Amino acid sequence: MKVYNRILLLPQTVYKIICTLIILLSTLQGNAQGLQFNSNDSLLSRRTSYMVFAGDKPTFHDKLSIKFDLSLWDNDHLGYVFNITDTKSNSYSLTYIYNHNGSPTLNFNIDSKSNKIEIPLNLAQLKKRNWIKVRADINLKANTVSFLVNGKWYKATGFGFDGEMTPEITFGKNKHYSDVPNMAVKDLAISDGSEDYYFPLNEWKGNSVHTDRGDALGYVDHPAWLINESYFWTPKFRRTFNEVAGLNFDADRQQLFMFKKDSLISFNVQEDNITSRPYQNKLPLTLLLGKSVINTREGKCYVYEVQPPDSLHSIAALDLNTLKWEATGKALIKEQRHHHNVFFDKDQNNFYLFGGYGSFSYHKDFFKYLPDKDAWEKVTFKGDTISPRFFSGSSQADENNNVYIFGGYGNQSGNQIVGGKHFYDLYRVNLTTRTIKKCWEISPEEEPFVSANNLIISKDKKYFYALCYPHEKPKTNLRLYKFSIRDGSYEIVSGIIPVTSERIESDFNLFFNPQQGEFYCTAQEFVSPAQSTVRIYSLTAPPVSQQAYLNSQRPATNKFNSLYIYLTGLIIIGGAAWYFIRKRRKSQGGIYTGEEITPEFYTRKKEADKKPNAVYLLGEFVVFNKHSRDITYMFSPKIKQLFILILLNSKDGQGVVSKKISATLWPDKDITRTKNIKGVTINHLRNIIADLEGIELTFLNDTYSFQLSENFFCDYFVIIDALHQIQEHNLSASRFVTDNCELFARGGLLQYLPETWLDDIKLSFEESLMLVILPEVKKIYESGDHKKAFEISRVVLNIDPFNDIALKYKLKSVRRIKGIDHAKRLYDEFINEYQKSLGSEYPVHFDKICK
Repeated sequence: MKVYNRILLLPQTVYKIICTLIILLSTLQGNAQGLQFNSNDSLLSRRTSYMVFAGDKPTFHDKLSIKFDLSLWDNDHLGYVFNITDTKSNSYSLTYIYNHNGSPTLNFNIDSKSNKIEIPLNLAQLKKRNWIKVRADINLKANTVSFLVNGKWYKATGFGFDGEMTPEITFGKNKHYSDVPNMAVKDLAISDGSEDYYFPLNEWKGNSVHTDRGDALGYVDHPAWLINESYFWTPKFRRTFNEVAGLNFDADRQQLFMFKKDSLISFNVQEDNITSRPYQNKLPLTLLLGKSVINTREGKCYVYEVQPPDSLHSIAALDLNTLKWEATGKALIKEQRHHHNVFFDKDQNNFYLFGGYGSFSYHKDFFKYLPDKDAWEKVTFKGDTISPRFFSGSSQADENNNVYIFGGYGNQSGNQIVGGKHFYDLYRVNLTTRTIKKCWEISPEEEPFVSANNLIISKDKKYFYALCYPHEKPKTNLRLYKFSIRDGSYEIVSGIIPVTSERIESDFNLFFNPQQGEFYCTAQEFVSPAQSTVRIYSLTAPPVSQQAYLNSQRPATNKFNSLYIYLTGLIIIGGAAWYFIRKRRKSQGGIYTGEEITPEFYTRKKEADKKPNAVYLLGEFVVFNKHSRDITYMFSPKIKQLFILILLNSKDGQGVVSKKISATLWPDKDITRTKNIKGVTINHLRNIIADLEGIELTFLNDTYSFQLSENFFCDYFVIIDALHQIQEHNLSASRFVTDNCELFARGGLLQYLPETWLDDIKLSFEESLMLVILPEVKKIYESGDHKKAFEISRVVLNIDPFNDIALKYKLKSVRRIKGIDHAKRLYDEFINEYQKSLGSEYPVHFDKICK
């Protein structure tokens, strides 16, 4: 989510200081992700060029050391890793070539003269995000160059240096050569022993490259910042099934596969291609839920039904090499177990089930399948007790035969009649000793959530990753969480995946691929018991925290000192508080709780939302078709972005040229290579909006635009039209607030859509809106309409939770309506939240606010 807080209202000098240090502190969080280069696969004009010193270039004396991490995954091209040109026009380059005999090498050359150093690489190293440490020591006095790669030194002499150099250092395309291999670079350090420059290369966007001190010294054309792949989920696959289908991930074969009645559909995660193969024999069981578990030792996928729809079989094994099915059992469990956990023991001899929901009950039993008896055996554990639940997450057994089980929804009795609660606890279950140990229980202060299937344990065994979401919302969002196994502290480490969970069969899974260093999310959304859509997303490890992303969205500057760090630390904490308070408010109906909520106002607003042919861009993105039916779920993330991009540019009739769509929505791809995916996305969009009246997608002069008529409604257009009327014709702001409050009460413009290309539009809109609303809050209060002043100030706080003016008139209004005790209670709740979130006391006393 994009955060806009009150730093926008600070004096310009302080604002610049804060932005600088946000960039810096964001740099200090975690490891650099790196800069990926558009290579020879791209058009010449789109290839990446990174100039290390874009302005005044430093002079290095006696020696020059260049260190960086290099990732290469090219088996087709020759290309330039970096080029050094001095003031005398001498040129030196480190090049890469994949030789036809399958021996990749790095070569350091005196350009146009001779190859001085050849450095062999291993074929196994040619892999994206597989980092090779490269060190180049240039001795300007001894005329030597030495490279350290893969623990071995390579040295050459006779370069003709003269003791000092003012180099122009360029990675990728340079002024001499345009060939660029498929590569990425991170952690660049340049030094001569007296002057040191370190470039983490962990920017999120833009062309400026900063040092670790926040100085913008470098410039890059056509960058692809790798850190985005570690925060935003990348769509990889989508297919609709008109029959029951199951899915799983086979790490050995590097495939996410979907099994249906007659064939196996495989998505190869390394090559991004799809294959479909028929089985050797007939699937021996009828699929109902299609649950499965993989036995890597046997190379088989076991598919099972706890309550099969017929009496044929309940368990079958598919050999993933031969695609031959084997019927293995008919064992049953008495009740259905929706959203249970399944895992093998460490030796993969037996698999276990835990928990689940069925027959109006939550379950806590462990079952072990016994192949020799074809029976499910209930297993008894000693130690701590896990309450009945479903929607919990579980890991696979580790080398000690420990399985972790986290969270879920249920109750102590297991009886659904008495209601349920969310659990946020972690248990370690040992399958050898049959003991259960409760590790911790926490109380997250945000919207309730559960875990999708599968917990991923970190390599150092200190953390686990869980894909979490509010399961009770039909339209919800998946996000990756990182939890400490020691104490339960956690952080959100990804953007959102919008999903629809209308039916209990809908299923979401988290997988990890150690070979690629990627997380995969599979979302299977059911519209009927036999019809579902499967979508696959990827996220590059290590994932990036949400707070790091929020911090990255501030503008950069080049000022720096310890006082500024202190100020920025306060603002960053405030931003985090803003986020969590907003999430809490979303679940509770406001920052504050209790009697202050006005049910009539919000009921009225919700009813007003349900217009035919309506698009809501304020707050949460929502679309209603011509029958007033909510069709938001039909907009995948990319279709939603395309729709919004064209819509926002159609208000003035200009539209969006085709190239801008490609550059905005697929910035990491060459424009010519986006033609097919763009065409598919546009066709999907045409099909969706065919169910709306008053909006038509047109294409003229290479420009896409929506033709809009009076039948079409967009809340954002209504508000900006009214704001323009106020500015141009000096119309009444009071009338604007009265007529439009129910619309802007929804929230800020697309406040849950974190696309950076929307930033300027969002900022401009919210600033314009506040300029009109805030003076009206004071006028309304002073006119004596305290209830209306309360409502409007509450709306402002929905957009800007730390707005002092809105807080002031909210408390003053409550004091007039409910009395000073009620206002003081709300103030106390606020300062408690402030203290908890920011770690300091709120600086304005109640008496000063309400005097």
